[in-house]
Amino acid sequence: MDIEEGNSSKQYNIGDVVVFSNIKYSISGNAWPMIKGGIRQNELTILNNVCGALRPGRLTFILGPSGAGKTSLLQILAGRKKRGVKGSIQGVGNNAVLVAQHATLIGALTVRETLHFAGVLKLSRTTSFDRMETIERISCQLGIREVFNTRTNRLSGGERKRVTIACELLTDPHIMLLDEPTSGLDSMSSMSVAKAIQAVARTGRTVACVVHQPSSQLFTLADDVILLADGRTLYAGTITDVPDVLKKAGLICPQYYNIADYLVEIASNKHVKGQAILENEAKLYVMEVRKIADSLRMEKNINNSNEADALLNANTSYVTSYTASYIQQLKALLWRGYIGALRDVHLTQIRLVTHLLVALLLGALYNGAGEEAHRITTNTSCLFFFLLFLFFSNAMPTIQTFPVESTVVLQEHLNKWYSLTMYCVSKILVDLPVQLLCATVFVFPAWYLTSQPLEVYRMGLAWVVCALTTILAQTFGLVIGAACGIKLGMFVIPAANIPMLMFSGFFIPYHEMPNYLRPLATISYFRYAFDGFLLTVYGFERPNLTCHTTYCFFRNPVKYLDYLGLSQNFNNDIIILFVWIIALEISLICVLRYKVYKACK
Repeated sequence: MDIEEGNSSKQYNIGDVVVFSNIKYSISGNAWPMIKGGIRQNELTILNNVCGALRPGRLTFILGPSGAGKTSLLQILAGRKKRGVKGSIQGVGNNAVLVAQHATLIGALTVRETLHFAGVLKLSRTTSFDRMETIERISCQLGIREVFNTRTNRLSGGERKRVTIACELLTDPHIMLLDEPTSGLDSMSSMSVAKAIQAVARTGRTVACVVHQPSSQLFTLADDVILLADGRTLYAGTITDVPDVLKKAGLICPQYYNIADYLVEIASNKHVKGQAILENEAKLYVMEVRKIADSLRMEKNINNSNEADALLNANTSYVTSYTASYIQQLKALLWRGYIGALRDVHLTQIRLVTHLLVALLLGALYNGAGEEAHRITTNTSCLFFFLLFLFFSNAMPTIQTFPVESTVVLQEHLNKWYSLTMYCVSKILVDLPVQLLCATVFVFPAWYLTSQPLEVYRMGLAWVVCALTTILAQTFGLVIGAACGIKLGMFVIPAANIPMLMFSGFFIPYHEMPNYLRPLATISYFRYAFDGFLLTVYGFERPNLTCHTTYCFFRNPVKYLDYLGLSQNFNNDIIILFVWIIALEISLICVLRYKVYKACK
């Protein structure tokens, strides 16, 4: 089999020629071990002695039927999967990026802003002029210059994928791996994306992509092809050698038949004969490429005693080396976050309007309730609704938006854009003004219209309780959104907060709760928010209330607080709300890190 040279005259760095062999990958099976041939098995083999080679300056297509292990192979080459992996890979290094199948972008940003954000993180050591020049060059190369001022949520599927590719190209990666970049696109869009990828390969990079059932025209854009079937390599080599190798195996593609479809048919076991010959030819090809790669390493006097990056194993740690410093990461994340917050119609603009409208409605419904003794229980319901509305109106919208954003964050972090810690810090700083504004827009109109005491210090303390409740609610929504996703999160948030509401002290006083259930009240953040809110209204030596009936049992506010069994310790309430917020922020970081661990497992 002839080995052609790359199409670029670029002097390639070590790591551009990728050779992998004997790649085995297995995962745990079902909870109940499978029975096969009388032997109990609890592992499912995804890849079995897969081999292949990726060469610089050439575009490689990875073909195979569904379940052949194509995506798993890309993830292993990119260092995303470690557990259950055995074999050797030569030449990958750390300068490899993986572009996922689904192009996930922050929809509030334009293409220009998206590329600017990527450029600040990826080209942090260059001047602004050089950075913009690089962005312009890559944009023209991929054909997205015309949509520079269009928001990414309004782009077509092909344009979104080209923007995603452009973001990763800013790092000038030696190796680019793409998972089904043409899936879900029409023929014209597929050709457009494929030609853009081919242009990237022609610059001297090593480019490989999984392609699902390419057309004959699309297939001709590739230089090399790797064919997988049931976790095995049936073919690895150049496109031009495919007919001769198939003929040697006794397989002939019918005239006027798409050769790519015929290869997939072979991998689907529709043509069983000759598969052993094909596997052997693939191994011979890989051996030839390995010899070339080894000779290149010897020419550059690089120690070749430790083959490749050695044997893969589950204990290999995920390498995190960022181009930008932590300060640069934080600045870029804050810039993107504030733009997204200002343009987010649902999470910011409508949310603020809703808080004001509900405050006016509460004022009309509970007008005068805060200053009359005979309406003290009615006013208590009003105050409890304050907290209830603030919590759910800030926790629920996050479920709709954050799972998508967390997917983007995960992809960017795995491609070494920024650290998760810097992202979480920026998320806190970006959300804080919106949270405080929501609490302000709601509490002051509602407080005045429901005739609560107008002392400045009481209004300030009430604002603090409402602001902490708002922050806690949105952080809770972020944690659930990152951990559970949209569908499950919509159920988990109400379900998880029912016990918190039950033991808040509103539905049943603390002294009437059974002793064995009181620990649940101890951990209920609603109880401390409710306690602090009522203490703000009726505590701090508030004088007797006005009574317009014959007798008012709770004319003295202190007696009412004693009846409810509240702790009447405002500082303690605030401290515990702060502790809950910090615990949830830590939980958010832990959830995101766990997702990274699962992605690299």
